[in-house]
Amino acid sequence: MIDSNARRQPSYRIHTEQGRYYFAAGIALMLSSVAFRVGYSSAGVVLLVGFPLVLLVGRIEVLVFDGASLRRRGPYAWLQANLLGTTTQLPVAQLEIVITEVIHLPFSLTRYRFRTILAGAGFEAVIFSNTTNYQSFVTELFAVLDESKLDFHSTAWRRYGAPSPIASVAELLDDAHMAQVPSPLLRIAANHLTLIGQLKLALRYFGHAYGRDRGNPHLLCEMGYFFRRFALSEHPRWQLRAAACLRLAARLARHEPRLLERIGEAYCELFDFVRAERCFRRAIEIDRTLFRAYTGLAEIAFRDGQLARVAHYYYAAAHGVADAALRRRAQREARYYERLSQDDDYLEAEVRRITFLHHVRQMRTVAGYVFFLAWLVVGVAGRLSPDLQDGGLAIMGSSGLAWLGLSAGLRWRRKRADLPGTVPSD
Repeated sequence: MIDSNARRQPSYRIHTEQGRYYFAAGIALMLSSVAFRVGYSSAGVVLLVGFPLVLLVGRIEVLVFDGASLRRRGPYAWLQANLLGTTTQLPVAQLEIVITEVIHLPFSLTRYRFRTILAGAGFEAVIFSNTTNYQSFVTELFAVLDESKLDFHSTAWRRYGAPSPIASVAELLDDAHMAQVPSPLLRIAANHLTLIGQLKLALRYFGHAYGRDRGNPHLLCEMGYFFRRFALSEHPRWQLRAAACLRLAARLARHEPRLLERIGEAYCELFDFVRAERCFRRAIEIDRTLFRAYTGLAEIAFRDGQLARVAHYYYAAAHGVADAALRRRAQREARYYERLSQDDDYLEAEVRRITFLHHVRQMRTVAGYVFFLAWLVVGVAGRLSPDLQDGGLAIMGSSGLAWLGLSAGLRWRRKRADLPGTVPSD
């Protein structure tokens, strides 16, 4: 008899965004100070104990991947599922979009981190690369997803997230020893080092890989992305090197549609939309089923204000893709932009909604910073001056309430207005 546990897929878990718990811990600390101030010592002690307790509870909030589905677990996920009706579990086949963004941290040793957004069918989760198990989690998850759902950074984690065979000695190899390493291994090591933030070491490995494989358009495309990130971390002059690598890669990849698709996305990051559109169109001429090429053209058309053209590209993307989740997303976007192009009242309502959301997000960010600064003032200088402590507590209370109200406003206006004959969508 075969043990069912032996056939069970291993599960991977990672802590999700902790910002809400940090805010709740700050509220508990503020209320504790108020309670001590007005003479309710027992309540103050309870709230003071609640401060580290909330932070510990936040560590329970995780995202679990079992090989077939994603599940959010934890107190906040439970509240969302039972009180707000939010989807907290999703089969990976129904994921519609995966975005891995680079967030630059100028005062950090690694200089940047990655933020990955996973969304589809009402489900959404956000994870960060500085979280334990990020590398193994995304590598395993991205390996089972359709490549059309992954942007360049997600694809890089899929291909190069696992440590390279020479990772343990990467910092020890000098030029003489690197000359004995096969070029594909140098390329793998360079990309992995880029992902984990060792950019200067990655520069050496890319240099050696390029010196021995100058005509490889895939390597040149990856070097274009690398120099883009190196420019943001070190000096803007490296941006020119990124553009040169992408131009050469596009010239060498004339008959490789998927690579042209990725090069077009890289040009979009460089804000060179003319060359990006040229790459997308060339890719579609060769293969009319390329989902990301069509969505790239749609984004460029949107920047130009051509809403009817945006809808056309999304309809074309839906027509050519085989994945049901991607087709559903493309059809939803096509209907949305088609309605915008045909209904002026709907367009005005959406512009007002998006403008409202933009201002609310800015105000919520300011409220969060004010709350944090007031918290520092109360904690550091509050004991020295009762008046300063009272002022800091008042600012904490008002900014905390503002943050909560603005968060409710974001949730209220986040969803688009429903289209005729469709279900509500984000």
